[in-house]
Amino acid sequence: MTPSASATAGLPIGGSLPAQIFGRLEEAIIEGEFSPGSRLRADAIAQAYGVSRIPVREAFSALAESGWVEIRPRYGVYVRRRSREELTELFEARAGIEQEIARLAAARRTERDLETLRDALARSRAAAAERDADALTTAAADYNMALRAGAKNAVLQGLSLHLEKRARFYFSPVAALLGDSWVVGQERLVRLLEAGDVDGAGASARRHILETGSDVEGLLDSAAFSD
Repeated sequence: MTPSASATAGLPIGGSLPAQIFGRLEEAIIEGEFSPGSRLRADAIAQAYGVSRIPVREAFSALAESGWVEIRPRYGVYVRRRSREELTELFEARAGIEQEIARLAAARRTERDLETLRDALARSRAAAAERDADALTTAAADYNMALRAGAKNAVLQGLSLHLEKRARFYFSPVAALLGDSWVVGQERLVRLLEAGDVDGAGASARRHILETGSDVEGLLDSAAFSD
């Protein structure tokens, strides 16, 4: 599959060439610019980036190690497919992690953390009203980042970031349709954080993640899954 203009719009400065290509291709896969099951062609990507095929192949190897592509000897490199089983397991895992992050944030957040959360929430409201998937995803990511900052736990932050990236692979095609439910969940959690309600915040975060997983599965077409 030939990369889109946005997927190849200039490599960032800094970092090794394979790492830069990996980062751009990973983001393109997550955002659906490369369809699940589609073939990635090293020659087309190399030409699009203006590089040789060697760093592209190195990026392919890193993508395979990260679980984003499958390398089939003699057949090529293919973008991974979505799985209902993985979606369920992924959002179950996220629910546990985000529950603990919310509990800690309710106890440890500062007024500055709350201000950042409120700002992200305001942008989520605006994006949801416009059905702007890109703005909504950005605002939601900023909200989650502020929530993690409020928890003051680097280990949980790393786990949350990793799982959020995996989750985006599933919800990116339907993000515009999730805006209203995301805003409701964010508003509810902010109120509990403001009140310092540790147990309430944890339960709210868990509920929101599980509801999102259920919504995503319902919104994705059955053809989107390999199982």
